[in-house]
Amino acid sequence: MLEIKDLSVTYQSSDESYIALQNINLSLPSGGTCAIIGPSGCGKSTLLKVLAGIITDYEGTVLFDGNPILPSKQKIGFIPQNYGLLPWKNVYENICLGVKLKNRQLKVNKSSVEFMMRQLGIDGLEKRYPGELSGGQQQRVSLARSFLLKPDLLLMDEPFSALDAITREEIQDVFLEVWKRQAVSTILVTHYVEEAVYLGQKIIILSSHLGQVSKIIDNPLFGGKDIRKDKGFFELSLYLRNFIKKDWADVGE
Repeated sequence: MLEIKDLSVTYQSSDESYIALQNINLSLPSGGTCAIIGPSGCGKSTLLKVLAGIITDYEGTVLFDGNPILPSKQKIGFIPQNYGLLPWKNVYENICLGVKLKNRQLKVNKSSVEFMMRQLGIDGLEKRYPGELSGGQQQRVSLARSFLLKPDLLLMDEPFSALDAITREEIQDVFLEVWKRQAVSTILVTHYVEEAVYLGQKIIILSSHLGQVSKIIDNPLFGGKDIRKDKGFFELSLYLRNFIKKDWADVGE
């Protein structure tokens, strides 16, 4: 379980300080997913850096399965907006990279890599380089690298934002299919309300004011069949959109 209690982060410079996050409280059960929506500058990236163990100077408590977040102790996967693939390494090498770096292995189980590639529909592309792939294919490679690591915690920073709408929905489905088999605790940052409703068991709305939480919703639709066609999907998306517009507008007044 991921537990965040009274988390606050303040950036200090020589002559001033800036509050990036203030009194964040969140719990996520093991194997759960949480989608975070917030405006630019609200502290989303700061929160991911805390969870990745990059930022360690903060107030409050951040625990995973009862232990402090430490990259040396836990396996933490990270999928950035730009997929994070090394252009000079082919698909197979990119997929193996996370396991090699974390476990300090020279070799990775080939059958495990091939199985993951089949799951994500990229088998046969192992010798290609990132520049020879479509955006959707690159994202599948990035997902394969993260899931092969079998992370304790998976962090995703707007991972599908660079894809067109149809490809984005397709990759969301692919992600869920693999995620259901591994049940990795996942934190997803997104700007898309519908993406949050589709992928988040919990949906967190961050305020644009001092990195605070405006609302936490337990998503009743998560995991349902064909929920994009469900009337409730449209209603929840509309509710969130209207709440966000009012919440962020009120802060600016």
